[in-house]
Amino acid sequence: MDCNVCRTPLGDPIYDAGSDRALTSLCEFRTGRTRVWSCPHCGHLRGEALDDTDRYYASDYRILLDQDDEDQIYEVHGERIVYRTDHQVSTLASKLALPEGALLLDYGCAKASTPQRLLAQRPDLQVHLFDVSAMYTAHWDRFVPPERRAMHLTPPHWEARFDAITSFFALEHIPDPGGTVEKVARLLKADGIFYGVVPDTFGNVADFVVIDHVNHFTPSSLHVLLRGAGFESIDIDATAHRGALVFVARKQGPRTPCPDVRDAVQRSLELARYWSSLEARIAEAERATGDAPAAVYGSGFYGAYIASTLRSTQPLRCFLDRSPFQQGKTLFGKPVLAPEQLPDDVRTLYVGLNPAIARAAMQPMGWLRSRGVQLVYLDGVPA
Repeated sequence: MDCNVCRTPLGDPIYDAGSDRALTSLCEFRTGRTRVWSCPHCGHLRGEALDDTDRYYASDYRILLDQDDEDQIYEVHGERIVYRTDHQVSTLASKLALPEGALLLDYGCAKASTPQRLLAQRPDLQVHLFDVSAMYTAHWDRFVPPERRAMHLTPPHWEARFDAITSFFALEHIPDPGGTVEKVARLLKADGIFYGVVPDTFGNVADFVVIDHVNHFTPSSLHVLLRGAGFESIDIDATAHRGALVFVARKQGPRTPCPDVRDAVQRSLELARYWSSLEARIAEAERATGDAPAAVYGSGFYGAYIASTLRSTQPLRCFLDRSPFQQGKTLFGKPVLAPEQLPDDVRTLYVGLNPAIARAAMQPMGWLRSRGVQLVYLDGVPA
């Protein structure tokens, strides 16, 4: 096993889930063993690529396709929901001063919600799209003409053509990220900009065990990846998008130093220990609850992980979620309800949210305490 970024030979994995059943980022079960290797040279974390990677992303990876405007919650302010696409557009606008009429390519675009929303604000931009799946073309038809789109291969006349190329949560899925970033560099003009967002393994710990994420980037490994493709000026921001690394890379400009690799390796080992102990902590909470009715707050990956770990889902009454796009669906045969619809007899609520924000997110729901509901968090700290 070699590092996906720097090709350093790797030893034994630092994490092994010990099961041949794993969860994808879309909360679906796959046959496969979740294992993670750590690179001592660049600090990268890698898993094993899916056996059917090409087919999976061409036909099975159906993200946010149930409704035209379906989106994921980024954060909640009182009753106001901020969706991920809106945050991505505002973050991009704050970091890039795109010139009038700029040629922009969204690489690995899927549904392309972000460039579509950006184009509504900047109709002067010449937006182009690229992906490996035809599942999203009906969405592309609404805002980008066919001559500005490509699937599987980019046309030769796109070489050295673009002022900016964007990539939103795509590189983590690609078994050869170096080859992809080198291709991006060739598609950019000499003074072009590569702007992207990838999961932050340390800021959103679920990334560590998602089986379709073959790459778990750290600041140091992301820097090494971009530098290897010829980018000199590299800015990596771990605060602009919670749980993600936002990067701006230029082929021209002052060379920036690589972040500390030793820190990435140390934090990776701590993360492996966290996931190795989490299943036991959930089991302990389940034993304390017995067969009493319970529920899970969150129907994303964390919520799905909790349900998949429980010895029995029989006492599980439902999942709760603030997202109107999730409410009314089912997960593992259980309904997804609005938080206010929590059944009266539930006294245990597993909090299936990113541990970095879970306690703050649950703070406004004091009515749970008044009903005597016990909250079980994933950070290991008693509620």
